[in-house]
Amino acid sequence: MGSIRFFHVADLHLDSPFMGLKHLPKEVFERIHNSTFASFEKVVKEAIERQIDFMIISGDLFDEEDRSIRAQAKLLKQFHLLDSNDIPVYVVHGNHDHLGSHRLELDMPENIHIFHENTEVKQFITKSGETVDIVGFSYGSRHIRKRRIGEYPKAVAGRYTIGVLHGSEGSIDSSHETYAPFTIGELVEKNYHYWALGHIHERRILHEEPFIVYPGNIQGRHRKEKGDKGCYEVVLDGHHTELSFIATHDLLWETCTVSLQGTKRFGEVFQRIQQAMESLSGESLIEIVVTEEESLPWEMRDRIENGELLEALQSDFESHGVLRWVHSIRLAPRTSGLREQDPFIQEVILTLESMEGEEWKEAMAELYEHPSIYRFLSPLEEDEKSSLIREAKHLLSGGDRN
Repeated sequence: MGSIRFFHVADLHLDSPFMGLKHLPKEVFERIHNSTFASFEKVVKEAIERQIDFMIISGDLFDEEDRSIRAQAKLLKQFHLLDSNDIPVYVVHGNHDHLGSHRLELDMPENIHIFHENTEVKQFITKSGETVDIVGFSYGSRHIRKRRIGEYPKAVAGRYTIGVLHGSEGSIDSSHETYAPFTIGELVEKNYHYWALGHIHERRILHEEPFIVYPGNIQGRHRKEKGDKGCYEVVLDGHHTELSFIATHDLLWETCTVSLQGTKRFGEVFQRIQQAMESLSGESLIEIVVTEEESLPWEMRDRIENGELLEALQSDFESHGVLRWVHSIRLAPRTSGLREQDPFIQEVILTLESMEGEEWKEAMAELYEHPSIYRFLSPLEEDEKSSLIREAKHLLSGGDRN
């Protein structure tokens, strides 16, 4: 068999709403909101430049079931670009963009091949004459919890076989719900040349020979999805596989650790953080983690925790020439107390610090909707929320209220 070259892409999440960020300045939010589209445009540009044989998209093209006309139109434009360059695309729909969701039936170009709810084999012959069987299924509804791997046929000798599966490998510890579960052994025994997975938003190579791969999503959507995001270029040459990661993210979510050792004044702190941010490459959404702040007087620490420093950094974002938006600042956990080393405690503190308006409403809903209590409560003001967060952090870190 001769070689074939294709892109493995997954989890586009086009038109992601970026919950909790709508309070940002309009130009900043618009840039973030458009980042998923910009990232897919980079995928398509790279595919055309590299003259790949075909592209596989392993689910979750859209972020919402009720996908917007805007998102569908932008996707269609990119599909037409691929069509004009004679690059076919093989698509499965996942739990976010399942076939049962509300959508316009836009006329797709002939190069787009969408898998149906039942597992099926789509055959493709490359320009060089290599036959490729691509096997997969689309989600008919949001929740596919049963095992579907038994429906995948064994590979046919003499031609390439690629499995496409949007689902969960059993041993992976993930925040994503478990859908269409499978084991590595179940995939290996099918004798496929490559498994193009989707659903998990981290790059993971679960197995080699054959390669079983999660490419991750193409654009990070919140602070937990840090680092380079993109897709894989895959070259199959007989039973030899070469993978090349292609970064396509438009914006990076990053953590910038800044030592404040020796600083005593607000201006020094501000300048130290600005200098650290200048060392970051590209355009970023940044979490500042402050360390070695022992030299700061207490009133200076309060100016960090009450949001004054964050506000100052955010007002200065345009001066960098590129977008470097600081979305949060926190003091690094001290290593002296056992509770402060607890990763669960630290995750709770991080969540409290990043909560926005809608998240507060959801967190407080049970209290505010209680039939015996709600009438005595008034909405929380911003300073009251900040005070609650500071008190909670103090208690979680092992302090007391007195």
